[in-house]
Amino acid sequence: MGLAEKRWAAEKKKTDEPAYANEVMKTLGFEVPIEIDWEGFSQNLAESNYIMNDSYGLPNLVKALATVTADDIGRDAIKAALKKITVTSVAADATSFTFTDGVIAWKAYFGSSSSGYIYADAMQKTLEAAL
Repeated sequence: MGLAEKRWAAEKKKTDEPAYANEVMKTLGFEVPIEIDWEGFSQNLAESNYIMNDSYGLPNLVKALATVTADDIGRDAIKAALKKITVTSVAADATSFTFTDGVIAWKAYFGSSSSGYIYADAMQKTLEAAL
């Protein structure tokens, strides 16, 4: 990892991660640990172009959580089940989104090829099926 990548990862951890964690907390109504693999995403900055994009990036999870917690039943279910959120960097053909043992594990791709994107509606279905 070069200096540019180290700076990118450090800046994202310092600015974007707290802002994102705050959005998740406001949506859920409680805090949950969030681990984002900024160093992994910095390995290829061209493949991390859309990490904070409203349509393709991390905000998709906030949208899914907002839909799941739209009523008391959903809010209670997610509060009782969710323990942690992890987001790790993978290639477009290796993406996945799971909710197992209280952990949302998003193996994500945020580059220029939409083939690896996981959208809010798919996340919502996975979450609701596990609750």
